[in-house]
Amino acid sequence: ETALYGSGSQIDLAYPMLVGVTPPELKQAVTEKLFYETQVRQTGHIGCGLVGVPVVTGWAVNNNQPDFLYGMLKKRDIPSYLYMIDNGGTTTWEYWKGSRSYIHNCYNGIGSWFYQGIGGIRPDDSFSGYRRTWIQPQIPNGVTWAKTKVQTPYGFISVDWKLTNGQTEMNVNLPVGCTARVPAGEKIITLESGKHRIKLN
Repeated sequence: ETALYGSGSQIDLAYPMLVGVTPPELKQAVTEKLFYETQVRQTGHIGCGLVGVPVVTGWAVNNNQPDFLYGMLKKRDIPSYLYMIDNGGTTTWEYWKGSRSYIHNCYNGIGSWFYQGIGGIRPDDSFSGYRRTWIQPQIPNGVTWAKTKVQTPYGFISVDWKLTNGQTEMNVNLPVGCTARVPAGEKIITLESGKHRIKLN
């Protein structure tokens, strides 16, 4: 009736959708509650601890919501990563306010968003260890280029892209033994191991 899970927090709303238990007919209503929770109750900030960040980023990547996450990452007051950086942080703190440990990188869940979301490097779950990969950058408003890479058991997969006059130009490097699939309009381009240069409108 309320389209809410649990307390209605970001985690309580994002996690059921991430793992696929939200009924399809209620997904849009729960998504709108997540946006409301973020923009109104959390004033556009991350509304969870570092352990919960991968849940929010995972939901954002799966649902092609780069602006949702990018808006939170641009905040400079507590709670935010830029607050840490602006106050001398060179590692992820245990608490947003910096009240305890200043190195808590075992929970650096935000990192995956940069290569999975911005870089678009996502594993095809039908194959292990990034042997086959989907490459589909999710570009937030205001971002015009990115250089991303992820280490796999086969070597590094890298995707560098830039926007020029409404066209996306990508340089993709795949290790030996790997393939990647790139959605291009209504068709899918399959790339074999090696270096590739792609232009997409």
